[in-house]
Amino acid sequence: MMFNRKGISPVVATVLLVVLALVLAMIVFLWARGFVSEQIEKQGRPTDQVCKEVSFEVDGVQEGQIVNLQIVNRGNVPIYNFDIKFVGGGDSSIKTFDFGVDVGGATDRQQIPLVGEPSQIVLYPMILGAVRGKQVNKPVTCLDNGKVVRLTW
Repeated sequence: MMFNRKGISPVVATVLLVVLALVLAMIVFLWARGFVSEQIEKQGRPTDQVCKEVSFEVDGVQEGQIVNLQIVNRGNVPIYNFDIKFVGGGDSSIKTFDFGVDVGGATDRQQIPLVGEPSQIVLYPMILGAVRGKQVNKPVTCLDNGKVVRLTW
């Protein structure tokens, strides 16, 4: 008795090709997902547009290893926090400071301890946005709106 096995091989080959194509598609999808950032919005608009409306003034007085800052929000967007960049001697470091400013408001004097002996500090405002499609808020740093405070030693 002879069995005809010609039909088994093409079916197995087709199933294997479909599985291989699905696995490759999943790998490409997961790899490409890393290039697409989450869309974060504030007031229903992308945060890069809202960052253009952030406007603030800063007054800084250095007293040794501390800078006393007073910040006034002149824009129409509340500022959530600040990233402060310490620049000096070819080095720089950034720290986040937890003090915000409401629209039209001002901060009390904020004492910022200096890192090393920087020649200047740059204040970058952070706004709080909502991740599109999720119930999660994330802070976004507005890097185009930095204000420089020059220091003297």
